Amino acid sequence: MSAKRGYEAESSTANKKALPYTTYEEAHQALQTLKRTSISDEVQEHEERAIATIDTANLASMVMRQLGVRVSAQLCVHPETNAGRVGKALVQALETSNASMCCEIYIALINIFEAKDQFIKTLDTDTLRQLNTAVHRDLANSQHHLRGAALAMLMHVADDALDIVRRFTTDAHAKVRQAALAAIQQAQMQGTLLPLELYDDCVAATKDTTEQVRLLAADLVWAVASAHSEHTVDDTRLIDDAFIRVCDMVNDGAVRVRQRACVVLGRFRAVDAQYLAQTLSKQLMSHMKRVQRGPARGYAGRNSGVKSSNPTPSGAAIPTPTGDANVGDLRILDSGAAGAFVHALEDEFQEVRDAAIESILELSSGSNEFAARAVDFLVDMFNDSSDRVRIRAIRALTALGARSLIRATTEQLSIAESAMRDSSSSVRCRMYEFLAHVSVPDTAALLSLVQAFKANLETYPGDLPRIFAAISSIGRRHGHLIGAPAVRSLLGISELYLSREPRIDDTLYAASVVLLVNARKAHRSVIAAALPDFVFRHLPYLQDKYPGSLPADIVELVPTRLSFVRRMLDRPGFDPAVDKMARDDSLRQAAAAFEAMCIQIQETINNEVPASTLQQSALAVMKMKESEPRHKAVARYAELVALVLRAQDIMRSNGLPRYRELASLAARIMYGSYSLEARTLGLHTGCCRALAYLRVFAHAIWLISHAELKHTARVKAKMHEEFRTRLSLYTGRKQPIFAELTELSATDTADNPDELVRFIRNFKALEFMPQSRCQYATASVELATPSRRSQQEFNHLFPLSLQVNAQICWVMRRDRVLMAVTLPTQKICAMRPPPAAFKPMRDLHWSLEWHSAPLSLPLGSGEPASVALSVALLHPADVPWSDLFIVDGSLVPVSYDISNYYKGAAERSQFVRVTVSDSASVTVNPIEFRPPASSHTRA
Repeated sequence: MSAKRGYEAESSTANKKALPYTTYEEAHQALQTLKRTSISDEVQEHEERAIATIDTANLASMVMRQLGVRVSAQLCVHPETNAGRVGKALVQALETSNASMCCEIYIALINIFEAKDQFIKTLDTDTLRQLNTAVHRDLANSQHHLRGAALAMLMHVADDALDIVRRFTTDAHAKVRQAALAAIQQAQMQGTLLPLELYDDCVAATKDTTEQVRLLAADLVWAVASAHSEHTVDDTRLIDDAFIRVCDMVNDGAVRVRQRACVVLGRFRAVDAQYLAQTLSKQLMSHMKRVQRGPARGYAGRNSGVKSSNPTPSGAAIPTPTGDANVGDLRILDSGAAGAFVHALEDEFQEVRDAAIESILELSSGSNEFAARAVDFLVDMFNDSSDRVRIRAIRALTALGARSLIRATTEQLSIAESAMRDSSSSVRCRMYEFLAHVSVPDTAALLSLVQAFKANLETYPGDLPRIFAAISSIGRRHGHLIGAPAVRSLLGISELYLSREPRIDDTLYAASVVLLVNARKAHRSVIAAALPDFVFRHLPYLQDKYPGSLPADIVELVPTRLSFVRRMLDRPGFDPAVDKMARDDSLRQAAAAFEAMCIQIQETINNEVPASTLQQSALAVMKMKESEPRHKAVARYAELVALVLRAQDIMRSNGLPRYRELASLAARIMYGSYSLEARTLGLHTGCCRALAYLRVFAHAIWLISHAELKHTARVKAKMHEEFRTRLSLYTGRKQPIFAELTELSATDTADNPDELVRFIRNFKALEFMPQSRCQYATASVELATPSRRSQQEFNHLFPLSLQVNAQICWVMRRDRVLMAVTLPTQKICAMRPPPAAFKPMRDLHWSLEWHSAPLSLPLGSGEPASVALSVALLHPADVPWSDLFIVDGSLVPVSYDISNYYKGAAERSQFVRVTVSDSASVTVNPIEFRPPASSHTRA
């Protein structure tokens, strides 16, 4: 088939010679066309023109030949082209091109080799030989950029490429050295075993004057050492020697090199424990001293010296001036690891500190001794100025604690308690998880830690579930520290006097009870003897209010004399098998309800089922806990279809037209379609088309709702022009569903409203079936207040500063997230959070921590009022002027001045605001501003 195509191409070229590209726009248009076309004739035409452009050496601009090369590269990866013929033209052009043109050809060929695995098989033997000759010729060229491109090309065409590339790691130009190391790295990533001889060249490159070279050298030092870890250099294993070399790079002057060095350190495995310990100490350890005892066995490397031309009887080696020197019995090489992580954790750039924390965590997995040493340094990072670094340090310690319990000192617990008061909810939540894996040294430290938890319960009541989970874990581990004095201290009761029974709904009291009852069985007898009876009477209530916080066998803690409490606690427990059966049954019910709703949608469109039945089915699907996001998206679409049918019933009725109701339905359909498209992540083109089709319907009934209003001819023309603008977005497409829109756009709906009415009455919604992997955007808002006051005081002369915390899920673009504020006057305004307030949690999940959201409030009536905040998304409007009217449910006023449309075009919003969360409200209390009295005022 390819031979036939080649014959046809040659015959067509003989009949009519193709013309080369002569303008930049022409070649650029060809590049864009090749990315989206699959027509053989078009591809063949561009193939001929690209080859003609490459072969034409007398073009006015060399840029055109370079563009021809790029078009050829795009052609070679296209399935409808003869890649061998185009590739041969590119190789032949190497003979008649200058250096810059050859570089462009090499880059194009490299991209083709990487994008098309079988490309080399399409080239004949002569072409491959010609390419190999050109590459070796250009390696000796005086221009550095051509040598670098030839080195990258060499890895694809030569068998002995590594031996040749190695010679260029010491090239005079930094770009060539970088290209040589990049070629070696590419070979290593493709599975090539790097030879041991490369180690010295990579070590020398770590001291290069160019930052990019040092970045590549750090990776290659690790790669070579990992492949030959047991070889020795001066009685030191190669893996240990490489570890020390990379540790030394942590003190590099470039930020990126320090970061890369920290990242590479985390990849090392089986490093000697003494070198790992040295990275956390700035003092050189005494056991790292050694005496040089002659040449090392095995691979000696650069540091062993060179043989003398007149060898001595002893065969000693003459030391070279490069490499590691011996000062007495201390080797300078061994000091490279000294304090590497200490310096990295104190670095002024958070990228370096982040990388150091991750590498410490990776290295701790292979050495318990190193993990124990690292705890103190990681705890110190709780005081870091960056939220991201603090969270990373806490996560690392939590991972260490999950492997083995962390025995914290009093000083470390004091730092942790300070970190618990962090204003960032992400930091606090991570701290609770970390403290659940900590062992405290004594009872005093335990009581201090519990008091810190209680203080957080007062300041941040929203943290209660995570705090109780941490307290439960601490109680299970520290029952041996809880005696009668500790019980009385936690519950606030006296040994000598009668104590008042605390409120059963007091969360601080509940926290103490959760800690006490979670102790292990071996320590429960001591705790139970010290507990007053009212604690046992409160247990059934606490078990129901805080599920999962109390142990399952809590009934064993209750004395037998309190039999009624034991009966209340001894209820059927949780059975995982029964829960799984219930969940499976719920899933089956949700799937059955979804299938029934899909059938009802089609029957409702065909007028076989009333709209009210469809609305009930959609509401039932959305209420099911086990419904998938796809099911709920279709349910919301079903509600919109029901609204469409209600509007059609109004249009078909013989009574008086209900224009206000039509405007309200238009607003609900328009906003619902925008909300569903903005909040559902992963909708395919067909679903977006169905929602856009609903918006056309909503726009049409909105125009009908203006029938009773007497607008000026200019305003009326503008309203119908906006409708035609919406129709123009979908006309001209090949889908048959848009044929009716094309006919409607050709009609003047202002003078012929009957066509608009006919379109509304005959409208049928399209199929809406999202893919199973789609997700639905959600958010939750919390207004954190540092005090326990229920109201916040403000003065209308100054903005009120609020602390807003929000969890935002399945949102792709954070720049379109707004905080919608409903003022006491019911006016809604929007605030855009700063980018720094967004903290990434995981993929498309954000934590919004806005510590000082400025809010300007009106004077009002002087009485306390409520302010509500919610998270909203911005979605581009199809026709902004009309859509904002429709979404608000308002009509264009009769007295509307159309000149305002053109005056405010620049300021007018192009987006529709879609709410994605429930509102969180706070009560604000206005206060009067009284300036301090001056001396003459007092007089």
